[in-house]
Amino acid sequence: MLTVKYVNSSEAADIYRVLGVEGEPFGSNFVMYDEASPVALWRMQIAIEDEPVGVIEKIHFAPGVEEGDRTFFLHAMFFKLIEGAPVKLRIEGKREEFERFGFKEVGGNMEIYSRDVNLHYMCGGRKN
Repeated sequence: MLTVKYVNSSEAADIYRVLGVEGEPFGSNFVMYDEASPVALWRMQIAIEDEPVGVIEKIHFAPGVEEGDRTFFLHAMFFKLIEGAPVKLRIEGKREEFERFGFKEVGGNMEIYSRDVNLHYMCGGRKN
């Protein structure tokens, strides 16, 4: 069974090693587990610019994670972000796979307001 949870920095250090993520943990780290094994990592932090921006810095999947499980993880994380206070989200660099969620290219990055994330693209549904 797949589960997603927040992990603190000491737990994240071990998960970085297991998943082959370089560097030391920082920011907020969320991990998807398949049973007890970590299989995906989402790291983000809040930057203060003209307004707060949730900067999604790293999304890493273990080798062999299937597309459906990847999509589940992204949906779970975006759903959690939609639940909170509206904030601009930024993914560093251009990542075309996020266009399906409504992200647009802005200054070499991908951005969207959390309230505008489209989680209904797969079924052809409409957000509103």
